[in-house]
Amino acid sequence: MSLWPFLPSDPGPAVVPVGSPPAWQPLSGGDRRQRLALGLGWPLAMAATPWWLGQGGLGLGCGFLALTGIPCPLCGGTHACAALVQGDWAAAWAANPGALVLLLWLSLLAGQAVVEGAQGRRRVARWPWWHPAVFVVLGSGLVLSWLSRLAGLV
Repeated sequence: MSLWPFLPSDPGPAVVPVGSPPAWQPLSGGDRRQRLALGLGWPLAMAATPWWLGQGGLGLGCGFLALTGIPCPLCGGTHACAALVQGDWAAAWAANPGALVLLLWLSLLAGQAVVEGAQGRRRVARWPWWHPAVFVVLGSGLVLSWLSRLAGLV
C-alpha cells in the first residue's frame, strides 16, 4: 500500500486509450530540482518561524495594518505557523483560523512537489487539492475568518 493514498504505489507504464495523454510526464532536470527545493524548503521555512518571531520579525510587519490601521486577512499567519510547528493547534487556530487552513494546504503542495521531484515526473491529472472548490473554500475561509476577527467574534 502506498504511503500517499492518492498516489499509485508504482504508476509505471499506464494503459491508456490511443490518443490520450499519459498519466505522468517526465520532468526536466531543472524542473525536478526546483520542485525538490520548493518542497523541502517549505518545511524548513515553517520550522524557522518560531526563531523569526523571537527576533521580533526582524522589523518587518504588516504593510496593510501600517497603512489602514486594520489587520489584513493574513495577519496572525506567522504566529499561526509558529504555533503549528510547535504542535499547538489551539494557538494556531486562535492566531488566524483562515491562515491555518491555508498553511495546511500549502503543506500539501510542498508534499506534492517533493513526490514529483523525487520521482522525476509530474502527474498530468489534477491533484485533488487543485480542484476549484478547494480554492473557493480557502478564499471563503480567509474572508470569513478576517471578517469575524474584525467584528470581534473571534
